[in-house]
Amino acid sequence: MGYLTSDTALSLTRLPQSLIVLGGGPVAVEFAQFFGRFHVRVTLVQRSAHILSKLDDDASGALENVFRREGIDLYAGTKPFDARRVEGGKEVVFEHNGQPVRVRAEEILFALGRVPNIASLGLEGIGVRVEARRITTNAQMQTTLPHIYAAGDCTGLHEIVHIAVQQGEVAAHNAAHPGQMKQMDYRLLTEVVFTEPQVAVVGLTEKSARAANRPYLAASYPFNDHGKSLIMEAKDGFVKLLADPADGEIIGGCCVGPMGGELIHEIIAAMHKRMTVQELAAMPHYHPTLAEIWTYPAEELAEKCGR
Repeated sequence: MGYLTSDTALSLTRLPQSLIVLGGGPVAVEFAQFFGRFHVRVTLVQRSAHILSKLDDDASGALENVFRREGIDLYAGTKPFDARRVEGGKEVVFEHNGQPVRVRAEEILFALGRVPNIASLGLEGIGVRVEARRITTNAQMQTTLPHIYAAGDCTGLHEIVHIAVQQGEVAAHNAAHPGQMKQMDYRLLTEVVFTEPQVAVVGLTEKSARAANRPYLAASYPFNDHGKSLIMEAKDGFVKLLADPADGEIIGGCCVGPMGGELIHEIIAAMHKRMTVQELAAMPHYHPTLAEIWTYPAEELAEKCGR
């Protein structure tokens, strides 16, 4: 039936009047807002209960509110049934809230993810395990044949450039120095979604902490009560910190707001040095800046940790 991808969508010479975006991950939401702001009528159809479903619901919900305010029709918690060509465009049929829904548009953007192009390599024939169409590796980036290494998008779900670079460095080091093996540490796993507001996370979310049975304390602070963001008229979103209740070590951070992809790096640096919320709260921050917003959840958590 034909559809757009994140590659072909950027090669268009004419904007469609209407667009259905299938998916709710970073690519889907970035392109949905991109086209919406070019006055394309956008409908986003997501299978999970929220867009950016790996994140906490408060982060997803903040962006959903912005999308709806900007006129994007958002359907979450759907069950897709069919997609077909119809007169004048294309149609997607899905179930939403127990009812069948038909949405028509001039074009469809398929943003349900990609899979590695490894089918022709014959890996399973030589004993390299492939699961869910991705190459299985350990923390040393070894495949199930220890002398064969793999790195990057072909190895897992972290399709992020700096992670691929780190994996490649670990794999290359271990291949060259098998007696001095290094391993990947995903403690500082970071992701940035370049919507407006930007969405950025590092380390644990509340959702992932609960799944791992990891004790945590959380505190957040909204941008609509922060001086610099009010001056900038950038009032959507919030920052949130997660801390270990035993010693106050920062174990996760989330920023939904202006320059979120830049602001999250303060928490990456703090977590890299295993700083506590007490230390972050005590660290001087210039006023008025966006970055000083981190001190508010840090102070709240420092009190909860009893220090």
